[in-house]
Amino acid sequence: MRAGIVVVGVVALTVAAIATPDCVAAQSTSVTMVRVDTWDAVPDGPLDLSRDWRLNPRAPSKTFRWPPAVVVDGAQRALRLKTDRETMSIWRLVQADLRRTPRLTWEWKAVALPEGADVRKSGRNDQAARVTVLFEGWKLISYVWDTQAPVGTELRPDQFGMVDRVLVVVRSGSAGLGQWQHEARDVWADYRRLFAEDPPAVKLVSVESHSDDVESRSEALFGRICFEP
Repeated sequence: MRAGIVVVGVVALTVAAIATPDCVAAQSTSVTMVRVDTWDAVPDGPLDLSRDWRLNPRAPSKTFRWPPAVVVDGAQRALRLKTDRETMSIWRLVQADLRRTPRLTWEWKAVALPEGADVRKSGRNDQAARVTVLFEGWKLISYVWDTQAPVGTELRPDQFGMVDRVLVVVRSGSAGLGQWQHEARDVWADYRRLFAEDPPAVKLVSVESHSDDVESRSEALFGRICFEP
C-alpha cells in the first residue's frame, strides 16, 4: 500500500450511539458506546462518499472497477471493498474518548487475499482488510488481516509525512476466509504499549483494502464497528 492514511484539517464530529446485538450501549447513563458504521442507514449499492464517509485524499486510486458498496450478505448489511491492483481506503470522522470507550469491536469477512502480500516486507504491504484508528497528534493504529504474517505481528513501517503508524496483525491467511469474524481490541492498552503514552482523542476511523503493491486483487466485507465502554 503506497499511500499512508493522512487527512489534513479534519474536524471531529460526534457519532450517535445505536444499540445493536454486537454494539451494546453501556448500562451507565453517563457512558455510551460510539457507533462508527452506517451501513444500516444507507441504501444498497455504491456508497455515497460525499456524506459521512469520504475517500482518503492521499490514496493513489480515485476511481475503481468496483466502487465501495453496501451489500446484503445473508441477513447482514455490510460494506464491500473489492480491489484490482489498487488501494481502497475510506474514512469517517469520529469523536471517541478512549477513557470512556476504550474497546473497539468490529465484524469483517475477508473474501480474497492479495497473493504474495506480507506486511513484514517492503513493497508487499497489502492486506485484504484494515480497520485504522487515527488519533489527535497524527498517530494511528491499523488492525489488519494479512496474507502471510503471523497473528500478533506489530510493525512500524517507514513514516509517511507527519503520521506515526503501527500495523497490528489480528488475522492471517486463509483460516476463516469467507466467514464472518468478530474482533475486539482494547485500543487504550494497545496505544499505551505502542506509543508509551496515554492516547489522545480519536480523530477518525478508516476501513481499507489493498492490492496495489503485489498487483493482485482483494475483497473484504465490513459489518458493525463500535467503540464500547
